[in-house]
Amino acid sequence: MSNPRKIERVLLIFPPMIDHAYLEKHCVVPSGIAALAAWVRPDYEVKLLDCIVEGYHQVRNRGQMLVEYGLDDDSVRRQIVEFNPDVVGVSCLFSSQFGAVRRFTKIAKEINPEVVTVTGGTHPSFLSEKCLNSAPDLDFIVIGEGELTFKDLLDSLRDGKDYRDLDGLAFREDGKIRVNEKKRLIENLDDLPLPARDLLPIEKYFKYAVPMAHYHKSRRNISIATSRGCPFRCTFCSSCQHWRGYRTRSVEHVLAEMDVLKNQYGVEELKFEDDNITADKKRARALFQGMIDRGYNFKWNTPNGIAVWTIDDELLDLMKRSGAFELTLAIETGNQWVMDNIIKKPLKLDKVVPAAEAVRRHGMDVYAYVIIGFPGETREQIQDTFDLLKKARIYKFAPFLYTPLPGSGLYYKCLEMGLIDENYDFETFNVYYKAPFDRPGLTQKELMDWAYREYRNASIRFFLREPIHFIRRHWFALQSWDRIFNKVVNFVRWKFE
Repeated sequence: MSNPRKIERVLLIFPPMIDHAYLEKHCVVPSGIAALAAWVRPDYEVKLLDCIVEGYHQVRNRGQMLVEYGLDDDSVRRQIVEFNPDVVGVSCLFSSQFGAVRRFTKIAKEINPEVVTVTGGTHPSFLSEKCLNSAPDLDFIVIGEGELTFKDLLDSLRDGKDYRDLDGLAFREDGKIRVNEKKRLIENLDDLPLPARDLLPIEKYFKYAVPMAHYHKSRRNISIATSRGCPFRCTFCSSCQHWRGYRTRSVEHVLAEMDVLKNQYGVEELKFEDDNITADKKRARALFQGMIDRGYNFKWNTPNGIAVWTIDDELLDLMKRSGAFELTLAIETGNQWVMDNIIKKPLKLDKVVPAAEAVRRHGMDVYAYVIIGFPGETREQIQDTFDLLKKARIYKFAPFLYTPLPGSGLYYKCLEMGLIDENYDFETFNVYYKAPFDRPGLTQKELMDWAYREYRNASIRFFLREPIHFIRRHWFALQSWDRIFNKVVNFVRWKFE
């Protein structure tokens, strides 16, 4: 037992983002802190602070064509002083955000040395010891799925109970770092309350209308997750390890959330942020049929991608009738050897062209994700990827540069191969423009230039083949002259820096 502490007010912060200056600034409802808030607010007063939506036009140069956008440190300090929280939690969805975690926990302790500081997210979950060692003002890390552990931590501190054996918690003890293994999960996701979106300025997200998705048809769009994790174990991805497998919400629970989104917030478009919404085809069909039966008339797409092998005409018909306008195919590579031996994903690439044709035949756009520069991947194998995109007539795609994500299988492989070391700076990596290491016979710059060249050429082909469609996809950007000006200026700086 320890002395009970005053734990009444909880401030949860989604920090600024660091990204390439040429890329669009995204502004998305932070579902992680909204879910945590919904879980703990029956017992605590909770405030949410999304630094991005509240400071969307604040941009700071971080060098190397990097910018940080969102509220600056002084603005965050004022918010902490005003709310006077007993607990400050700072989300770390992306590795590049951990610098803000370090700064904001320091600010919180300067204001009130007794405040409890917490973080969570993929990066600190897999690099807990490193994060605690580099952030002296950070008290706790909640590992993996956060609701149960975070609530237990708050209750233990408030009631003076021993927190040292709490599941999935990392902290300092007697000058050492203690990391408790994550074992306990929410067995039934229907037990989750709906995210506390009412604690966020939802209309501001609609105003800026820049979701993570590459295309949207309505400003009134919002993300929704119907599952956690993924049933597959692709070596480049850490989702399965972070969420400890794959769990789904019931169709009825999801439809109830859609009722709220439509009737309470006037949402017109959904972004399914599931890692793989069609992994369970029977459930996916029931969900899309339910959307049809309720007459929502949502437009929707799948920014995180779907498994190519799940596609069939029955599913595509339901998708289209329920409002789908674009499907992202998670292809990753165009070389079967790379797929089988490096990525280890159960996809046969001869299914890609028929799948893309089927999606278009049902009246939906096709987008794709590919990754180039895997350790051990050759120039010829990389070229196979771009050749497959051309064969499938996929002109809209994101060519990611392989980066070893903490917690993924390939991350540990890269450590073994000496491609990175334990001191690698994850806070400045970027899957769009910055390759983390040279490959045999292929430098970082060559890989980046290759990705840019293929993306540019595909965009030109898209414009020449479908000029009206091309303009329609970029319509919202064309309506904002400041976005156009900034993109042109940053593009010129990037090319001639």
